[in-house]
Amino acid sequence: MDPKELEKRLAGHSLVHQIDMVERGYARIQTAFLYPEGSSIDVFLAHDAPLFDGYRLSDMGQTFDWLLDVQVRPWLSRKRQSFVGDVLRIYGVSQNGGALELPLASLDELPQGIVRLGQACVRVADLIYTRRSSLQAPIAEEVEELIADTELLYETNPELEGRYGNRVRVDFLVHGPHTPSAILTWSSASGPQAHIQGNEIFRRWYDLDTPDRREQRVTVWDDRYDSYRSDDLDRVRDMSDLVALSERTTIRDLLAA
Repeated sequence: MDPKELEKRLAGHSLVHQIDMVERGYARIQTAFLYPEGSSIDVFLAHDAPLFDGYRLSDMGQTFDWLLDVQVRPWLSRKRQSFVGDVLRIYGVSQNGGALELPLASLDELPQGIVRLGQACVRVADLIYTRRSSLQAPIAEEVEELIADTELLYETNPELEGRYGNRVRVDFLVHGPHTPSAILTWSSASGPQAHIQGNEIFRRWYDLDTPDRREQRVTVWDDRYDSYRSDDLDRVRDMSDLVALSERTTIRDLLAA
């Protein structure tokens, strides 16, 4: 691959800053696209001959590596997985392991290919904005990441049949190796609102407290707030395993039971 030919084809391309050759015969193209903290997005051009015709643009896994560096794991929630899938579909990019890739039939497609892959990298990196400070993150999102860590199958917002034929929605139903777990989450910085939520959680567990229901009942409460009445905590504890969000190991052990 001749870097001079690439420079000629990309001359005047305002989104290309530099081209150089790296190991394995790849051409590294430094683009004007930036990751959220300001570092440049590089894409790499490979010639797939003789195995395949044409060329391939790849970020060489740098976008997902960047997300891991900022403590964002794209695969840990269905919401994030769906977001990545939508980005790949919109820009016609595929995922190969941890790399984002775009096939090119010829070098004539290179300028537009750089734009498409660069935009895809920017959009995937935007997952950083789903990582919120500990006091801002919705508790359900954090609990879902904990569940995903266990690699157990789970459902979100399922409805279970309870007492008197009532349909009762829970936040998650986790299919453990021996015992399924129904989970409700409880979080509020407001004392009155925390009390209302506690009453609703008690009601749902009461409706599900029947001989036909075999699930382990788990309430995860957000102990970052000091807004819960002790009698509300005791009532919910009587109907379920009450676990603080900070007790992450205990939550995982309960779900794996």
